[in-house]
Amino acid sequence: MNLIEFLKPFGIKQAPEAQIINRSYYIATNKSMLSKNPIYSGECIAHIRGPVLIPSITFLQQIGKAARRHAIVNAKGEWLFICGRDIFGKAIVEHNNPIVGDRVVILNEHKECLGYGDMVAALDTKRVVIKRLFDIGDLLRRERKTRKVRV
Repeated sequence: MNLIEFLKPFGIKQAPEAQIINRSYYIATNKSMLSKNPIYSGECIAHIRGPVLIPSITFLQQIGKAARRHAIVNAKGEWLFICGRDIFGKAIVEHNNPIVGDRVVILNEHKECLGYGDMVAALDTKRVVIKRLFDIGDLLRRERKTRKVRV
């Protein structure tokens, strides 16, 4: 998946000018170094993990500001979403009228982007409204799965 394909469901038409180095996208600050096959160069904005693109935290914040659809959740909904749960309608305190099938960014009450998901039901239902696809807690959960040291 490339950046343009990744950003399209958010309604973002312009992708940043980034270079792929290994399995990551970088915004290169010194483009002359790219000819020397670097391990990294510049600011990493996303990693490719299988068929999925995982945005960096700073890139996620940029997506949150530019996305077409968003939902703002209360503190309890924020915590549950960061822990890997889906969003229920009662947790949403503000939105800009997303419809079923839209890719929605999830913001907290301070307008910080927490992640994104797909709208799967109307906002007035009592079941899951937004199916979580990625959240900032993913980074912490990935660390927890590493090898445990036994004493």
